[in-house]
Amino acid sequence: MRLIPPITAAALLAVAGCGETPPPKPIAAPPVAFKPVPGLERIIGKPATTATGLLGVPGLDRHDGPGRSLQFAAAGCILDVYYYPDPAAGQPTARYAEARLPDGKPDATARCFAAQIAAKGHG
Repeated sequence: MRLIPPITAAALLAVAGCGETPPPKPIAAPPVAFKPVPGLERIIGKPATTATGLLGVPGLDRHDGPGRSLQFAAAGCILDVYYYPDPAAGQPTARYAEARLPDGKPDATARCFAAQIAAKGHG
């Protein structure tokens, strides 16, 4: 016959204390600062509807946590625009954009944006 050792007072206190630990407090993410990029003034700091109004329906619309990215492919380049919550605007706004060529090599973001705008007739 196997005996189970008695539970000590210390063990009971250790187990009892487990349920009383307060949950961790959420940490608010600091606002994402951005610098205006020459040539991208029409979309940086603006909501997604501005980019879609200028460039049309994105080929990719991806949500990652609080962030969102829209991808536009036209005029021989791919433009990714990244949106993050903006409490001052009351909605997510474009904070960053980058461009690449179809083969994956980097492209000048302002040049790509301007080419896509011209291709859509909004030059």
